[in-house]
Amino acid sequence: MEWKKFIISWVLGSVLLYFTLFLVSAFTMVIAPFNIFDIGGMWSATDPVMMLYYLYPVLLSLITTYVFSVVRGSLQGSYIEKGLMFGLLMFLLLSVTSGFIIITTMQYPVGFSLDMVLNGLISYPLLGILYTIIWERCPYCSTARNLA
Repeated sequence: MEWKKFIISWVLGSVLLYFTLFLVSAFTMVIAPFNIFDIGGMWSATDPVMMLYYLYPVLLSLITTYVFSVVRGSLQGSYIEKGLMFGLLMFLLLSVTSGFIIITTMQYPVGFSLDMVLNGLISYPLLGILYTIIWERCPYCSTARNLA
């Protein structure tokens, strides 16, 4: 395992996910506004358990960094194509399956589902491209032993 690349991918991936989550949510609120705390089953905004919500991008980045480190040898093409393919796989595995469950079994607002789909379509391919750049093209992300 190339720990330096792993940690850099995890940290930068977390930042990217927070950033895209914020931007996509702001855009979605313009198109189809909703209040997530009005949805049934959500914890109150003042409940300490809701702090765990903000750990989601960090945990997702940790898991996808590991998955990318395992499957990156199977991806083909330029670094953009590899990143887009990895992002598309993540979108299909995470957004499409979650969206199917939410849309078919829950009465959530349209904005909630739209936010989830747009976030997956935008952030996951960008995350895949970021990982590919870090793992394959970043000269500062390699250890001294790997540069020789």
